[in-house]
Amino acid sequence: MVTLGDVLLLTSTTEPEPTTSPGPPELDPDAVVEWFDNVSSNAIGFLVVVIVVIILWFIGRAVINAVTAGIERGVPIKDVRTRRALAKAKIKLPDVDTIDQRLEDERRRQRAGTLRKVLKSFLAVFLIAIVVVTLLATLGVPIGPMLASAGVLGVALGFGAQSLVKDILSGIFMLMEDQYGVGDVVDLGEATGSVEEVGLRCTRLRSLDGTVWYVPNGQIIRVGNMTRMWSRVMVEVRFAYDTDVEAARQAMIDAVEAAKEDSDDIAAALLGEPEVAGIESLEYNAIMLRLLCQVNPSAQWDVQREVRREMRRIFAERQISLAVPGEAMVFDTKTPEVHVQLHDSARPTDDHPPTDEIGRPLPPPNDADGD
Repeated sequence: MVTLGDVLLLTSTTEPEPTTSPGPPELDPDAVVEWFDNVSSNAIGFLVVVIVVIILWFIGRAVINAVTAGIERGVPIKDVRTRRALAKAKIKLPDVDTIDQRLEDERRRQRAGTLRKVLKSFLAVFLIAIVVVTLLATLGVPIGPMLASAGVLGVALGFGAQSLVKDILSGIFMLMEDQYGVGDVVDLGEATGSVEEVGLRCTRLRSLDGTVWYVPNGQIIRVGNMTRMWSRVMVEVRFAYDTDVEAARQAMIDAVEAAKEDSDDIAAALLGEPEVAGIESLEYNAIMLRLLCQVNPSAQWDVQREVRREMRRIFAERQISLAVPGEAMVFDTKTPEVHVQLHDSARPTDDHPPTDEIGRPLPPPNDADGD
């Protein structure tokens, strides 16, 4: 079989007839005819490869669209089997038509869109490479040295851009595992905040003070997601040693009930009953009790603020004393005859303006540090 390289070699080695002025080398008619015969005989195979590649492109696109559409659709929260499974796991879910649910839908949509683009790009590059290699082989171009050169170039690019490759690979696995998404409050080590954008190379966060952080995915060692499906309120209070533990425990639980009665938003955010197991620690100057309660995602900080406010009031009414720091100087240990009087102003009835879309109060801004 005569290749294009042989034709060019014969053309370059053919000595032209001596003339008065040098001219271009003459082509060997037999070699050219044989090369065209080989190309025409291999053209059928090339057309078959092109047709197969086109079929694979449409099949691959359909499969990618189906997979990513399933990811984007997710598991409906209102599905009976889903709720039954979550009920067995003792996980109570909020109502379907909530802002958190719409954030979850946006999170799945962005995740599915990113995976769709990446998979289609990989498929297109792979199929185009097959077509190009087949075309070069059909034309008689030796592809062995080209593939070897491409391998060496790929190794060089891999060493030079290994951080970029690491970021992209980490982003792909992060999206596939669904570690976090838009709207989640996460702790990525050096940066903590609300996720605004998730990409293949980096993740964009906005911290509590408004700072926007761009964190490369390859540098994320661990992820702490504070708002995955549900959150938990945790309030720790240190009391004096002579405090009635049962009275303090009941006061903490009553603070949650009072916050629930005072605000409809707090009542809607609670997903479980408050729990105070008992004394969590004995310190040199105090005993510590811990209040735990399951709430909606991103609602733990608002609930904690309201619960602490009610605790302050109830502790003052029931004369429950908190622990005195060890560095404090106490001059009089006698119980005061006058009860503690609180002078709190009346609170406004509506803390947040309603939205135009649903006519309900907007959720409060995310509080990443839990203050």
